[in-house]
Amino acid sequence: MYIVSVCSLKGGVGKTSVTLGLASAALHQGVNTLVIDLDPQGDSTLGLLGEPASTLDIAEVLTSPRTETIDRAIIETPWAAGAASHLDIIPGSSRSAVMDSPAPGPKEVRRLHQALDKRTHQYDLVLIDCPPSLNGLTQMALAASDRALVVAEPGFFAVTAADRALKLSVEMHDDGIAPRLQPLGLVVNRYRPRSVEHQYRLAELRELFGASVLEPVIEERVGLQQAQGGAVPLHTYEGASGKRLTEDFDALLHTVMDSRQNS
Repeated sequence: MYIVSVCSLKGGVGKTSVTLGLASAALHQGVNTLVIDLDPQGDSTLGLLGEPASTLDIAEVLTSPRTETIDRAIIETPWAAGAASHLDIIPGSSRSAVMDSPAPGPKEVRRLHQALDKRTHQYDLVLIDCPPSLNGLTQMALAASDRALVVAEPGFFAVTAADRALKLSVEMHDDGIAPRLQPLGLVVNRYRPRSVEHQYRLAELRELFGASVLEPVIEERVGLQQAQGGAVPLHTYEGASGKRLTEDFDALLHTVMDSRQNS
């Protein structure tokens, strides 16, 4: 089971959009996947279920990281109906916000790791949609993960935010808190190729982070928002930008899965 945290330092960069795009690509490619919605806003839950969950959610899992709790919290998504592979979710809720301490203790940081070790369901890939901060919930995700995938937009604050997120993953590994964790790289999202500002910021990110800036860059396209607004997989969306978006997320998923070879 390969666990990837999708994280960012700030909101509004499309972190959940990247998570759902990867989930759609995984379903399309037959990769058995679990999405964990660790963001108290619960946007991944809405995107995958079409409504807030009425079952156990991640708050219960973190409060009581037992086999029975995590197994009951995992539910099949409507996206996977009739598919050959699994796409399941542990839903998020606002109740997890009480656990998002800026300075969590060692026991708190390992709660998600302990829970995932006790699940009986088997997956090829776990995608954790983190809150837009580096507080306790994101640290729990990183402590349980093999890789950290940082999402940034090509804006003025992108460099500082991306640098802090990548450095945290290295620090948690070096401190022994997340012994398996390595930075996977930086996904540049919501890129507008005709914007001179975006061109400049993308060049700046590539100059500073080199090969850590992953390809492809995800362009800002209305199809992604429309697919998510309809709570349907991107790979079933039939709008004009659907083909380009599915190609981009298929390629990004290949990058994610290929990184497993370096574990």
